[in-house]
Amino acid sequence: MPGGVGPREILTHSQRVCRLYKKAYRSMESWAVERYLFRFEACVLRARFDETKNIKDIRILAKMLEDGEKECWENQHYDPSVFRNDPGGICYAREAVAPDWVFDQWHPWEKVQTMDFFEKRQKLKEEFNEYYEKSLTKKYQPETPAP
Repeated sequence: MPGGVGPREILTHSQRVCRLYKKAYRSMESWAVERYLFRFEACVLRARFDETKNIKDIRILAKMLEDGEKECWENQHYDPSVFRNDPGGICYAREAVAPDWVFDQWHPWEKVQTMDFFEKRQKLKEEFNEYYEKSLTKKYQPETPAP
């Protein structure tokens, strides 16, 4: 769809048609009051796209695509429905991932309940410290100047 800031990605005609169909379908779904009315409108929409399947002249198809994108833009919903885990959805970015150091603050009675996790974690911490001492501390030491 035209507009926006910055360079647009390069899309083939068929990709633009597929995106237009999906956008029109989702917009129609947002406007739907009853499911059976939406299904009827979706079938009509599909028939409109299928009518143009046999047209070979790319100039006519390009003009139809531009008109379709304009029509989709004009008929878009003012508050479109968004899937819950998509950006703008109610569950998007809701997981609070705690940093690893938080586990060090747990009381020993809490650690006993998941002892296997904490034993494995302790082993991994020790392995990382050994790796760090063996490789990374030596790798980034300043070089002594040659005499």
